[in-house]
Amino acid sequence: MTKILYLLNYVGKGGTEKYVLDLIRSAGPENCVLIYSEEGPGLEDFLQLNLKIFQVNMSGPFDFAAAKKIKKIIQSEKITIVHTQFLRENYLAILAKMLGARCRVIWTYHVDVPMGAAIRTLNKFMTSFNDKVITVSKFMYRQLQMKGVSSSKLKLIYNGVDGPNKAYPITRLSERPVISVVGRLREEKGQVFLLKSLAHFKKQYPEFNWVCHIYGEGPQKNELVSLVKELNLENFVHFKGFCAEKERLYLMSDIVVVPSSNEALSYVAIEAMSYSRVVIATNVGGLPEVVINGETGLLIPYGNTQEMVDALEKLFRDTELVQKLSIGGRKHFEVQFTMKKMLEETFALYNI
Repeated sequence: MTKILYLLNYVGKGGTEKYVLDLIRSAGPENCVLIYSEEGPGLEDFLQLNLKIFQVNMSGPFDFAAAKKIKKIIQSEKITIVHTQFLRENYLAILAKMLGARCRVIWTYHVDVPMGAAIRTLNKFMTSFNDKVITVSKFMYRQLQMKGVSSSKLKLIYNGVDGPNKAYPITRLSERPVISVVGRLREEKGQVFLLKSLAHFKKQYPEFNWVCHIYGEGPQKNELVSLVKELNLENFVHFKGFCAEKERLYLMSDIVVVPSSNEALSYVAIEAMSYSRVVIATNVGGLPEVVINGETGLLIPYGNTQEMVDALEKLFRDTELVQKLSIGGRKHFEVQFTMKKMLEETFALYNI
């Protein structure tokens, strides 16, 4: 029987944790083990699954004490597959394997981070011990090739979401359209870019009546609240905090904006399209693989406020475009980004 160990350094509430939770739920918690290092707000979600959980301090990618503890857990729990999520945990799993743990190691590369020449050289050696390295987009596939990982190790598997069974196509925007942005409130998620764009939109097109809902929490919240006041957007922009009711969030939205400066892929864009919402996204990372400009959504350059204004204006004026993108986005989700497809392809690597 296949038994899977998942390694996480910090247990937050982001896309990586969602990915691991989805895999554990589908594989069956009784067949899975979690090792984490730092407690975070997402730990409770794992505890509710009633799976076996260990805490091991992982101070760095070459923490041999941590690797020895991981090896012992692999042996005692009869682990056959270790699935890692970030470079630190991947290296530690490989060290555990070098120390004698008999297991297969799979690494999913979630976040594109800069890597110098030394790390690229290390990657070439260390990932030779990986059975496979999963990339969540073609963009990430190319990035890993440049970061020393052999193409023979790479496997593209798009993230998938468990969207609604039926489509909710939009035939026209609401009388007062709701523009939503969903994500942790931090710089790379692009909320500042969106707010500045909305200020220009309000100035250029005062005839349009709209509201923006910002969902999420994070270290940039106070700065964003101050910026809303500075831009005189208090009557237009509302902070909604973290929202667990995704169906309600998306069905209350007309347009979902993903204004990020860096995205490997985007759960938010995929979720929005699964609910047939119209998506505007930046053309960074793997986003152009989700949002095909003019077909499944609109793409704009990150930081270009006028392009954002122009995209919004198109949607406010062109009902046929709204309908086309709503239907096209849902179809693209059904073909490429379902949970079923992601799980089947991942479990094929597990051989289960």
